[in-house]
Formats: sequence, C-alpha cells, structure tokens
Amino acid sequence: MRQTFHFTARLITVSLLFASLFSYAMFQGGFVSWFLFYSFLPFLIYMVALTFYRMDRWEVKRSLSKRVATAGETIDVDIEIDRKFPFPMYYCVVEEYFPKSLMKKDLHFEKYREMDHSGALEEVRDIKKISFPWFKRHMKYHYQLEKLPRGAHDIKALRVKTGDFFGFIKKEYVYQLDNRLLVFPCQRRVNLTEKAYSIEQGASPSFKLNEKNTNVVSGVREYVPGDRFSWIDWKTTAKSNQMMTKEFEQEKSVDMILILNAVYQEKSKPLSFEGAVEFSASLLEELNKKSSQLAFMTLGDSRRYFPSQKDKQYKAMIQQHLAQIEPIGKSPFAYQLERERLQLPTGMVVFIVSHHLDVQVLESMTRIAQKSKRVIFFYVKPAKQLEFNDHKLMKKLTSSGVAVNLLSEDELVQQEFEVNT
Repeated sequence: MRQTFHFTARLITVSLLFASLFSYAMFQGGFVSWFLFYSFLPFLIYMVALTFYRMDRWEVKRSLSKRVATAGETIDVDIEIDRKFPFPMYYCVVEEYFPKSLMKKDLHFEKYREMDHSGALEEVRDIKKISFPWFKRHMKYHYQLEKLPRGAHDIKALRVKTGDFFGFIKKEYVYQLDNRLLVFPCQRRVNLTEKAYSIEQGASPSFKLNEKNTNVVSGVREYVPGDRFSWIDWKTTAKSNQMMTKEFEQEKSVDMILILNAVYQEKSKPLSFEGAVEFSASLLEELNKKSSQLAFMTLGDSRRYFPSQKDKQYKAMIQQHLAQIEPIGKSPFAYQLERERLQLPTGMVVFIVSHHLDVQVLESMTRIAQKSKRVIFFYVKPAKQLEFNDHKLMKKLTSSGVAVNLLSEDELVQQEFEVNT
C-alpha cells in the first residue's frame, strides 16, 4: 500500500512538470519557451524511466569479517550490490538499520571507570554510505563496526536510496538480509588466592581446588627430585636397592558450582550486570583450567543449568548463553537461590556472582554455607552506590563463614581479577 502511494505520487509529480512546461511553451510560444521545453525533456524522460525502474530486482549481499567476536572488538562489513541492467543513476545511498542490541559500546575494562553512570554503554550507530554509480552494475561499500557490545545481534534491514538530479523523484527499497553476529563477553585472568584461616595447628587454607589424597597408596615409583621425604617407601627401597616413592591416588576434584544472578534489579546499574557476566566467564575459564568438576547455573527469567563437562561443544554452549543473557527475571534471586539450596548436594564449593544483595539473599547463602564445603560470594556494585547496609550485610556473611569479594571500579578496571577463596 505504501509503495503504491509513493509510486503514484512520483508519477503525478512528473506528469505535473511535463504539463506545466508544455502548457508554458504552447501558450507563451516563441523560441525561448520551446527551447526550455526541449532542453528539460531529457530530464523528464529520465524521471519517468526512474519512476518505473525496479530496485527490488537488485542482488544485495552483506558480509561480515567475523560472525563470532569478543566484546570490544572491531569487525569489517562489506555491502555488495549487483544489477543486471546498467541504468544510469546519479547517486546511491545505503543505510543500515541496526538492532537495539547494537546501540551500545564496549571499551573493555575501561568502561568500568564510569560504572555508576546508566548511559555509559549507550552508543548511537548511524551508517550511511553514498556513491555515484552512473552506469556501473556493481557497487561496493565498506564500513567498520567498532566497540562491539556483548550479545547476539541480528542485522537484517538495509535501505537503498536513489533519485534524480533535482530531487523531484526519490526512490528507496528496504532489503531484508539475515546476518547474525555473536559477541562473547571479554575474559581476563583470575588469580585465586586461597585465604588462610586459623585452626589448632596454625594458619591453613580452608580448602584447595585440587588436592592429592595422601592417605590411599596406589603403588610405588622411582624417586624424583621434589618428592617429599615422608613419601619414601623404605621397605621397597631396601629390596630394590634404589630410592622408591609411594604413589598416591589422585583425589577426585572438588565438586563445585558457579551460580550467576540474572534477575533484573531496578536500582542496579547496567554495568554491574555486565561486570558480573564478564567475571563469571573469566572465572569459569580459570576453574576449568584447574581440571575441577565445575557446574554452571544462571537464575533469571528461567533456570539454565550446565553440568560439568569438558568437551568443546559444551563449552561453546556456555559461552553462547553468556553472550545472550540479560537481566530480565521477575522472580526474586533470593527465592530462586533458596529453591536451589534444597537440591544442592552437601560438601560442594559454591561460587555465587551477583549484582544485588539484600537480607533474603544473605539468609539463603548462610543456609547454603551450612551444608557446603565452602561458599564464595562475589558482589559486583559501583563503589559510589555502596551503602551502610551493604557493608553490614557483607560483614554478616563473612562472620557466617562466607568468603566475600567486592568487585567495584577499582577491581574491574584491572587487567586481571584478584579474588580470595
């Protein structure tokens, strides 16, 4: 309906111009009047031809240099237009329609310097490219998408515009192209410091991610430099006349789970959740390097659970989920965390990453700590937004045996995360 209206309007405009010039030449007469009419006649013919010229038969293709990128990267975009008939065109403009998810920017860890600003991530992307093809049948346009934000971005609509020399006739057509760009969260190294706690024998870490069980002997082997003196098997050494060391069974990796809060909080800043996602991705990578049995769970609009697996395809599923996740859940995080507490097995190490903390969340984590080997809480919030109640709740968590790590601007702008377990 809209295209028909525009076509009719253009046809009426050309008809009025032709009628006006022809009437002027007929009634005025003389050389000058007819000279003006015949001089402008080629332009009128071109306008009529341009009005009936079909742009929907063009072959338009958009190609991305990458389909998978990391937040903050830059990719190249090429647009190619092919048309079979070399119809003369004075100009041709291509204009991109970007989705709302791309109206953001990512400056790596530098973006956290303005963590307390709501509009720190906003970016207006307006791409318009012009060329003067005339009789060319192949046109090519190039531009770059910089500071890519995390997310799954579907770039579809592309508008192409052209017109005559005087601007009386303007034509455009919107091509529906399907290009999907997946941007993973940026990852950084996480230095895990095993905090020491006083016990009767002295200061000792509360747990280790990978420990060797020195109680169950599985065999003996030759001594190598670095083995403990207490590991030497003296009986076998005496029989074989060479130094032999006891070999112990490798204790199963500590069962661990990482829980990410993906529930929307009205007062929370967007960069708080971005920091939580980025830290979760980095922590998952670091813990997987330690060959630990690690499960991952997000609690938001829906529960997503990823059991412990080591294959690359499963890892890609987690990365894709972290790339697309948004804080849109309505059910309170404390309620969902309490529901999961009833299903968690005892003796686990639980990592919780959240951009929100209240009394209900504190109570849920305290109850989880009572049945878990260790609970480590990572609280992501701008320093300027921290209130007295936040410090009070974090202190209560620490006294309940929960290791608390605050991730604010000072921690998030560093090239590496430094946290205590």
